[in-house]
Amino acid sequence: MLAAGGFSFEMAIANGSHWSEVRTIASGKNLSMFTADLPAVVELPNGNLLAYWELKEATKDDPYATTIHTAISTDEGATWSTPLTLYGENLAGQHSFISSFVDGDGVGLVWLDAAEQSKLRGIVKHQKGARSGMEMGSIGLRYAALNSRGEVSRGAFVDPITCECCPTSAAVTERGPVVVYRGRQEASGTKPSDVDPNRPTVRDIYITRLEGGRWMKPKLVHADNWIINACPDNGPSVDAHGKSVAVAWWTQSGEEPKVQVAFSRDAGDTFTQTIRVDAGGGAEGQVTVVLLPDHKSTIVGWLEDGMTWAKLVRDSGETSAAVSLGPAPRHSRLPRWIVKNDKSVTAIWTRKDNEVPSVSVSEITF
Repeated sequence: MLAAGGFSFEMAIANGSHWSEVRTIASGKNLSMFTADLPAVVELPNGNLLAYWELKEATKDDPYATTIHTAISTDEGATWSTPLTLYGENLAGQHSFISSFVDGDGVGLVWLDAAEQSKLRGIVKHQKGARSGMEMGSIGLRYAALNSRGEVSRGAFVDPITCECCPTSAAVTERGPVVVYRGRQEASGTKPSDVDPNRPTVRDIYITRLEGGRWMKPKLVHADNWIINACPDNGPSVDAHGKSVAVAWWTQSGEEPKVQVAFSRDAGDTFTQTIRVDAGGGAEGQVTVVLLPDHKSTIVGWLEDGMTWAKLVRDSGETSAAVSLGPAPRHSRLPRWIVKNDKSVTAIWTRKDNEVPSVSVSEITF
């Protein structure tokens, strides 16, 4: 946090056991730093870095409105290009919960987008008795492909009707990138403009794959049948290698909060039965997952009882004892994982000791 108010988006590069100096990418009072919706830096196939972040653009009609900005660095983050946006229209509204994946010689980004709500807000703004912009229309999952120079080459709505406020996650299989997200179950034939965000609906986890330049029809990972009329701010996490895919997520179906993981051996076409991960003590979710080198095991991270936890989970259903990584702020979408070898992973997560948050790095062996 900046002394004058606001936040700075910073990075450092690891070189073995050493870290570079901290490099600032963006800063300001309107930099959005919601802990369930963080900025990130990804490496492009040509070695350049691409950063993405959000700026708060709150309006009277939509206090959650944000814009997405991207920039390229060719010198390991020392300098950055002029920021660009991912979409052409100039509509106030939510553009958030971004995930990324390698896409050809560039990178693909997916995010939750309120373009439909924004359009409807403009149409009915002066109509007597019209509902407010946040009470009409759907939030959708949107995609943009960026080339090696950070320029948008194509884009599309992957799913025009989704849950409004849960993080997305992406990974790459040998059949193409996959994206997982919390969907919104509506009657067949429902148009995005007809969606009532205030109506209770089933909001379970879906997966879709970009194959042959086309997004496949989204499929349920598992039918939890969780009916909710709120913003859980709690999305899924995915990792993949070859045709192996692991998806972990939080649900509160049956009024029981729990963390689950499921495995796929066919790039996300079908999934195993779910395996419960949490201890049953009031899981808060914010899950992350990473596939281990055998592609049959994962490390799952989640929040429960104010602590960050990690557990080894095998596709056979076998699980290790949970390991505590320490106290954590609520809604931290951490830890992040870096697989080092077939015996250990590096965990990067947020701690909160004596009300002071910090970023911690540790090695977990298994």
